[in-house]
Amino acid sequence: MRSRSILRRLLAFVGAVGVATGGLGLGTAAAAHAEVPVLSAEHLCGALELRWSTGVVIGDEERLATVVLRNDVVVDQFEMAGSGSLRYGAADGDVFVIQREGLADGYFAYDPPGGCAGASQLYVDAEPACTSLVLNLTNLGTEPVEGLVLLTRDTAPVGEALAPVGPGTTQVQVALADGDEYGVITGPLRIDSPIWLSGHYARPAGCDAPTPTPTPPSPPPPPAPTTADTDGAGGSLPVTGGATVAYVVGGVVLICAGLGVVLAVRRRVRFSLGE
Repeated sequence: MRSRSILRRLLAFVGAVGVATGGLGLGTAAAAHAEVPVLSAEHLCGALELRWSTGVVIGDEERLATVVLRNDVVVDQFEMAGSGSLRYGAADGDVFVIQREGLADGYFAYDPPGGCAGASQLYVDAEPACTSLVLNLTNLGTEPVEGLVLLTRDTAPVGEALAPVGPGTTQVQVALADGDEYGVITGPLRIDSPIWLSGHYARPAGCDAPTPTPTPPSPPPPPAPTTADTDGAGGSLPVTGGATVAYVVGGVVLICAGLGVVLAVRRRVRFSLGE
């Protein structure tokens, strides 16, 4: 698991001034043993703020591989250490599970505060394709969800504004290289921007299969033999179309000759009778 994603680096940069201010005067504090951060959550309108704290001012920070699930969908992975907080987009009834290596899971059922109306009912997941990541943006509300920002290596630090997501499911294809980081937040980018999805693109294994060798086309059949090709060829019969014509012409000649003989005989018979 990568310790610092592009999203967390940007959030850390935005909050760097506050961190520096809060760190003044800590050099005189006594060192303490590593403490496991204690989890808590605040239910905001349209978001759940996850908080963790060791309860000490300074000490050895134990980094814990952490996975955040929203309704059984992994929405974030990072290494938890010291004290901090992150916000995640949430809708009424969502269940968040915080998994930390070697520790019991933490559970938070999101309950929007009173007076929260018009919060986004958005759910985001992703499917890796061979050359891109497919984002599934599902809006269960009746109004479009606006203000979403896509963060990638190519769009950081400002991010790319996504078009409003109408009711139903909208798919967005994002061209990424294997291992690239991505994040979907509600903008503009601030230290407390709600995160809807964050992760790393992993190209599916099947995309690396070798390209099959194309089968060469079958040779065309040989052309039909002609008269010139078969005349005098041993063991084969010639094409008889030309001989048939000769026979017909010869027959016509013989018929004409026979008619001539008949006419001549009749003429001699007439001459004989006349005499």
